[in-house]
Parts: sequence; C-alpha cells; structure tokens
Amino acid sequence: MTDIPVTAPFDGTPIGTIPNATQQDVDNALAKAHALYRNRDAWLPKPQRIKILKLAAEIIKERRESLALNAAREGGKPLTDSLVEIDRAADGVENCVEVLRSEGGRVIPMSLNPSSTGRVAFTQFEPIGPVVAVSAFNHPFNLIVHQVAPAIAVGCPVIVKPADVTPLSCYAFVEILYEAGLPKEWCQVVVPQDLEVASSLVSDERNAFFSFIGSSRVGWMLRSKLA
Repeated sequence: MTDIPVTAPFDGTPIGTIPNATQQDVDNALAKAHALYRNRDAWLPKPQRIKILKLAAEIIKERRESLALNAAREGGKPLTDSLVEIDRAADGVENCVEVLRSEGGRVIPMSLNPSSTGRVAFTQFEPIGPVVAVSAFNHPFNLIVHQVAPAIAVGCPVIVKPADVTPLSCYAFVEILYEAGLPKEWCQVVVPQDLEVASSLVSDERNAFFSFIGSSRVGWMLRSKLA
C-alpha cells in the first residue's frame, strides 16, 4: 500500500502523507462499524457522548491557532479565514450537545377517538446505523465536524473519507475525538484513491446513512450507487 502525499497548494511543499486505503481496508472498516452497531451493549450512553463532545470542543478552542494554521497550509485559504473556520467548528460540536439536550422525541396526541382513548403514543430516537461521510476540500476541518460530530452525538459509528488533497485536518479532528474519550472504532478514517474502492464504501448495504459534501455531479453519481 503506497502512501498519499499531501502538499501545500501555495508552493507544492510536502506537508505530510496518509495511508492509501485498499479494498480490504474499506471492508474491514465497514465490518467493524456494522458489528459495533449490531451490539447494543456496546452503544455509548448519552452522558458519555456529551462528555466526549464537550471536551472535544474545549480542545479545539485551546488549539485554535495551530489547527487554523494547519488547515490554511493544506487548503490554501488565508489564515484569517481558517481561524473563522475553527471557531465555527468548535461551535458546531457544541451545537450537537445542545441538540442532544433539547431533542428527544415527542408525545403524539391521543384520546382523539374511541380507539385511542386512554392510550399513550410517543416517538423515541435511536441511531440509524453506520454512517459513511464523504467530505470536500474547501473547509477541511469544519466540514468534517459537520459530518462526523452529529453521527457521534446520536450514537452512530462513522467512517469518514476526507478529500485526498486536504485530509490532515480530518485526521486532526478525529484524533481530538479520541483524546476526548471516543473509542477508536467509533470513528474510522479511510482515504481510497481508487474510485471503484471509494464507491464500494458508499454502495455497501452496511452503510445505513450516507453524508456527502462536494459537487452535484459526484454527489448524484454516488447517490445512485446506494444500496
């Protein structure tokens, strides 16, 4: 397996490398996420998820300057724009906690006719299953937060594929989640350069929810491949 080089768009300076995921890597990631979801005893309780997300937001704020510098270096945006991006990312993680605290299903009106008299009905949210998140290059940190943090918040294992030209910010956020207490199997990063391998990540029937940020052409193409 060859590594994927990551270079600065400003002058082509090498700034890092990441693993090029093979078909076996993708299959392993899907199998791990699916098995995790199928084992209800392994689900992360809501207080633990809240604790992880709150700590992750704090870490992002503490490392604001370094995260912004790295995002600017790999993405090519001005540093001032990347600082705004990191601030939005921290807010996005905190927003997930706010939603967990405020949205938990609802009571459905009953006793409206003889057959519903004396009955109670309600909705209750449960995680849908493994999430596959394919992201874009133009906001390499904040877009990953948009796709990964909500999945973690609701208790879904997530497999994230960042753009191969700006993957380092994705790895940085995922490492922050690990540092905040998220077990590693709950968020996996794969970056296959082979289009067929990448498409298999989307089309596999173990993919319960597909999140995509990118061009309409690629998005509709990938949507057509969903199981």
